[in-house]
Amino acid sequence: MYRQQSTRSNPSCLRRLGCLTGALAAILLTLAGGSIALAVVINGVAPDLLAADGAPLARRVEAVGAVAIADFGENPHLTLRQPTGALPVCADVPRIYGHALRLAFGLMRGTDEGRRLYDLLVDNGVCVGITDLPYNTAYASARFAGGDWSRSTIMVDRGYVRSLQADVLAAVLVHEATHIDRAISRKACYFATGTDGNGTCTTLPNGVELEEEIAAHSAEAEWWIAAYGEDGKRLSWGSDYSENRLVNAYRRGSASFRAFVADMRSDPREGEGI
Repeated sequence: MYRQQSTRSNPSCLRRLGCLTGALAAILLTLAGGSIALAVVINGVAPDLLAADGAPLARRVEAVGAVAIADFGENPHLTLRQPTGALPVCADVPRIYGHALRLAFGLMRGTDEGRRLYDLLVDNGVCVGITDLPYNTAYASARFAGGDWSRSTIMVDRGYVRSLQADVLAAVLVHEATHIDRAISRKACYFATGTDGNGTCTTLPNGVELEEEIAAHSAEAEWWIAAYGEDGKRLSWGSDYSENRLVNAYRRGSASFRAFVADMRSDPREGEGI
């Protein structure tokens, strides 16, 4: 049985909102108090946040901050292509996340490559699930057994399954689906000595296979460029800002991008809780 796991990192800038966002969140919390209307909006941003017992204050503030800055954001320059039929979502994913996932899949399918990757997941029975990850944003587990890939999964940290961050979630899904695609097409380092069968795959000290992450982050950057142009999203905080930084590095050329990915993926916390 072949099995490979690949991740998408979650550096601190993905979790941290800027000072402006934090200030806006604090103001809203102060003014709104127990507003039912605000609660409804927050529930759309982070579906399980208000219902979750003991949800961290930092995450509550982040969710309110996301509401505060949403109107300043920029819509993706893509045609939303909503999928038909059942979504490639794992059976144990709560229905409350359905709207955010459907939006993200629709945006993912806004590019030719995104549609191809989406169809790859559907055709091979690969499902997307939700979990709690202490460091990484998501990970892909490619498994081949019994003649098919249907035991493969993509798991996303629940903090990223938000309607107002459907673009970021779409980029994450493109990244992880690229890992699955490389496994199915036998381009992954597990099958070859390099990304094209030549050279060698580089393994970072923390166990991350660099060529795999370069390929997945390249696909992620290309999707973000298709959505927002070569300069990235006009106004960005937190995860949006991280996607913009990825695009900037990608545009500097392969050598610069390789160094950027190697530095970003070298944290010893990579793979925690997976």
